[in-house]
Amino acid sequence: MSRKRAKTFKKNVSIDRLKGSEYNVCKFLEEKKRPKGAIMKNSIHKISGKIIFSLLTIFLLFFQGSGFGLSSAEGGESQEQKTKKAKLYRDIFPLISESDLYCSFFVLEKKELDTKIVGSEKMEERMLMREHDIFFINKGRVDGLETGQMFLILEIGSKIKNPVTREKYGFLALKRGRARIVEVEESRASARLEKACDQVMVGHCLVPFEEKGGLLGVDLGYDVFPPEGEGINGMIIYFVRDYEQIGSGHWALIDLGEEDGLQFGQQLIIYRKLKKSDSIESIGTLIVIDTQRRTSTVKILSAKDALKVGDLVKTHFK
Repeated sequence: MSRKRAKTFKKNVSIDRLKGSEYNVCKFLEEKKRPKGAIMKNSIHKISGKIIFSLLTIFLLFFQGSGFGLSSAEGGESQEQKTKKAKLYRDIFPLISESDLYCSFFVLEKKELDTKIVGSEKMEERMLMREHDIFFINKGRVDGLETGQMFLILEIGSKIKNPVTREKYGFLALKRGRARIVEVEESRASARLEKACDQVMVGHCLVPFEEKGGLLGVDLGYDVFPPEGEGINGMIIYFVRDYEQIGSGHWALIDLGEEDGLQFGQQLIIYRKLKKSDSIESIGTLIVIDTQRRTSTVKILSAKDALKVGDLVKTHFK
């Protein structure tokens, strides 16, 4: 640093110190001019403010501590409630799924359906259709078909009858998938296979698709049997693919329907009459996934034994 710049720096520092000294002197003289009572009063105000602040801090800490104690008590109760809710939510599961709604089966009283699959783009390559394949329908614009309409694909099966009374109910209708109309001409239309549950082929029928929602809930169980004389009694009359026995998750038909007051989502107890005595044994529960006039499609929710055609059912009373 040059001598000239050093002198300038010392001069500036001296001026700053002088200014600081002038400020302190002025402040001291000002304090001297003020009366002693005012100074005392100001000091009291400052001490009072500190005391009030300290008391307020102690009060807040005490209140917060009490609050923590209360929260702990409440926390115990809420934990108990959470445990109960967790158990409830653990028991809740999809009782009826999309597959139950659109891939199961039902009884069709009238066998003949007008709308059918008459061909497909891949017909020369393979008989069975895959998802996204285009197929042709024997109906068109004159029959009310429009682009974008959804249809349920059905395969019509054998006759369904009661294994005990031999009463006839109609024909088995197997849900094979769903399709959407993509092009409509005067007397025919094209559709795209959007969902296939099983084999789809020429000759299968179509009915208008109805959107349905699944169902979440709790399996009501079969531990308590309805009292004598209560509930509606019926029977399992059919298993898909002619299975001799089925268990949880399988579909079946029962001989109770809309005429008996059955509704979608209703649960029933499955039971048997013991051969060596007149007593009754509860063996499972089922839920209604589709209702027709005299029959219903059901899904087995739980069973402690393999189920057979002829097992009895009774409406739940819980």
